[in-house]
This record gives sequence, C-alpha cells and structure tokens, in this order.
Amino acid sequence: MKHIMYALSVTMMKVLVCMIVGFLLKKINIITDAAVKSFSSLIFHVTAPCLLFSSIATMDGSELGNVVTLLYAGVAVYVVLMLLAVLITKLLRIPSDCAGVYKAALIFGNVSFLGIPLAQSLYGDLGVFYIAILNIHFNLLFYTYGFYIITKGPKGGKFSLKSVVNAGVIGIVLAMIFFFFQIPLPDVVLQPISFVGSITSPLSMIVIGCSIASYSLGTVFRQKKIYLMSLIRLLVYPIAAYFIFKFLLGDNLLTKVLSIYIGMPTASIVGMTAIAYDKDTQSAASCVAMTTIFSLVTIPILYLIMT
Repeated sequence: MKHIMYALSVTMMKVLVCMIVGFLLKKINIITDAAVKSFSSLIFHVTAPCLLFSSIATMDGSELGNVVTLLYAGVAVYVVLMLLAVLITKLLRIPSDCAGVYKAALIFGNVSFLGIPLAQSLYGDLGVFYIAILNIHFNLLFYTYGFYIITKGPKGGKFSLKSVVNAGVIGIVLAMIFFFFQIPLPDVVLQPISFVGSITSPLSMIVIGCSIASYSLGTVFRQKKIYLMSLIRLLVYPIAAYFIFKFLLGDNLLTKVLSIYIGMPTASIVGMTAIAYDKDTQSAASCVAMTTIFSLVTIPILYLIMT
C-alpha cells in the first residue's frame, strides 16, 4: 500500500509541477494565447492520437472481451450522466441561459488532457487502451449533443458531421482495425509513433496550467454553485460508479479505469466551445478551472478508496 500511495503521490506531483510551470509561463507571457492554442492543436491532432494508436494497436487479442464490455459500459455511463445532468441543473436552479454549460460540465470529463496521461502513469498501456475505447463515446457525444447544448441559440447549435471526424477518432478507428485483425507493426513504424505520443502527458498538463492562468481565480472561487457541482463531478459520480461496477464487473482494472474516467475534472473543450460561441464564458471557465484544481485532491482520494 505504501508503495502504491508513493507512486500516486509522485504522479500527482508531476501533474501539479507541469501545471504550475504552465501557469507561471503564461502569467509572465513566455507562453502566449496563440502558443496555448497551437499546443492544444498539437496535442489534439498529433500527440494524443499517436499515444492512443500505439496503446491500442499493440494490444493482443485477449482484450477483445473487455473491449466489448467497455463499449456497452460507455453507452450506459453517458446515458446516466446525461439524465443526471438534467436533474442536477434543475435541483441547483441553474438559469436556462447557463444550463447548457453546466450540463456539459457535469457530463464531459477532461479525458484527453488528464485522463489519458493519468491512466498511463497509474496503469500503463493497458489503462490507456481502456481509456481510448471509452474516448470513442466522448468524441461522438461531445461533438453532437455536447456541442448542441452549449451553443444552441441564434449563434450556434447546428450539428456538423465534419466536427465528429477528427484526428483522435481517425486514430482510434485505425488502431481498432490493427487490433481486431491483429496486424503486426514493425518497430520502425511503431516506435516513432509511440515516441511522439509520449510527450502528450507533460505537454497537456502545461496547457492546462496555461488555461487556468487565463482565468481570474477570484472570479472562479466566487462561483458558489460550482463547489457543489465539483463535489458531484469529482467524488460522488466516480465513487458511486466504482461500487456499481465493482458489483457488476468485479474489483478489477476495468472497474478502476471506468471510475477514474468518470471522476475526471470538466473537459477544457467545454470552456473553449463556450468562449468561441460567447455562451456563459464565466461559468464555463470557472467549471474547468475549479474542477481541475480540486482534482489534485480528489483523484488521490478516489484512488485510495479503490485500493
């Protein structure tokens, strides 16, 4: 147990240090807004897809049964999260013009920028493999339902099939082809892809730190309803999910990755979309920043409960 907690502490310290580096570099303007946008694009279009591809394509056929389980579990998870988001926003009496952002914040976790590197640190390539399968649901749902609830109105809300076809989805589809047909890849191809993907973890944490530096922390911590939302998003959801999946699937790696996946802070893309379409940017930025900061405490708590 001591060895496990030490490893988790080191992992969270790496996350924290990278975030602090990004925060400070943004504050002193070494990293500009344009650079943050470029780094985000680099992660989204290149490094994360490489990490996902190398993690999925190298898995052997013994994981096929777990892939099917994850596909079903992912559908169930998002159906429940969508229903709970509607209920919680009503209970919190969120105004209708803000409800879309709050619903998206409760449904979509920061899987790509935090979930994937965290899974890699805690559970290795198999953890990333499981997260990558669940990420299929995230991409399909966010760029359809999520995009709609955030941007609906005179300035947005129109669904575009093109938005669903992105580098992450393409990388996952290609990797799944190699996985299902067990097509071997030579090291001269796989190793460079894996090497590029390996920079995803530190770079993504630096970008999150830069993003937090763009917000007024005073404004962030004055959003009282977001405290309760953060508690639900970061602890209630994943702890409940852990015990449910433990009963259904057993106390195994699959259950733990699903719980970690559900317990991620609000996805930064929720804030980016709200800002791009001028839809309650203050609440969106506050949800992203506050849940990310609190996750540095809640993720070790969740891991301790599961361990």
